[in-house]
Amino acid sequence: MPATQAPSRLQTELARRILHALKAQNAPAGHRLVELDLCAAFDVSRTPIRGALQLLAADGVIAAREGGGYVLARAVQNAPEDGGEDEEDRRLFEGLAAARAKGKFPDQFTQQEVVRRFDARLPAVMRVLRLLAELGLVERRPGNGWAFIGDGRVLSEGYAFRRALEPQMLLQPGFRLDRIWAEKSRAAHEKLRKKAWRAGDAADFHDINADFHEQLARCSGNRAMLKAVQNQIRLRDFLSGQWNYPMEQVHSAIDDHLEILAALEAGYADKAAALMLHHLTTSASQSHQ
Repeated sequence: MPATQAPSRLQTELARRILHALKAQNAPAGHRLVELDLCAAFDVSRTPIRGALQLLAADGVIAAREGGGYVLARAVQNAPEDGGEDEEDRRLFEGLAAARAKGKFPDQFTQQEVVRRFDARLPAVMRVLRLLAELGLVERRPGNGWAFIGDGRVLSEGYAFRRALEPQMLLQPGFRLDRIWAEKSRAAHEKLRKKAWRAGDAADFHDINADFHEQLARCSGNRAMLKAVQNQIRLRDFLSGQWNYPMEQVHSAIDDHLEILAALEAGYADKAAALMLHHLTTSASQSHQ
């Protein structure tokens, strides 16, 4: 990119989004950035990705790699605050989730209906619908339109996938338990387990539960597994407003989590994996009640 040429808005936005992705992955110094992977992740062509990478290289965040391409020069400690397109997408994602939870948005709809209902720009609507499709929540209808997939099917498929994935991530050769996080997680679980139950505690458990599964995926050292778990969490974020976990179910899940943590801390990965499978199987059966 010539020094006299100002970066485009798209290049600047992509550079920011790449930084956030690297930070979310805990990518270490030396991590290789693959153009094709970034094109697929952000659904753009190579040209704006290359411009974004050149911006990051000029800032010293990434460095040219011998033989071509770039590597991360240093771990990303900070990234620009979310805003712009990301903020617009987040508001639309949450607005759609809330409308569905209240039964105020139809099963079948068009993009223009979303634009009108949420006063959203069409590019944001397309990005959010693409995300919801990737999460398995919506699908294109023949012709012009979209349709939500039934929650029962979404949850059933999600639990089947998680039962195949999450026990295995505890058995990865690179799994390293973050013991500082484990102590904090145990304390948060025990605090909720002991307190008198009240309205809103189910939402608190949703946050604790999401952190538990995501951090164990992060401990696996497997980036593909981490991304898959994060996608499942986003799926459940969308549906969470439609659920009201009863106290007994929450307490049972907390007890399962504490058992899994104890097994991992004692070095019994096989036992932890078996407990995770049992936990997810039980949760799946409860979701259909």
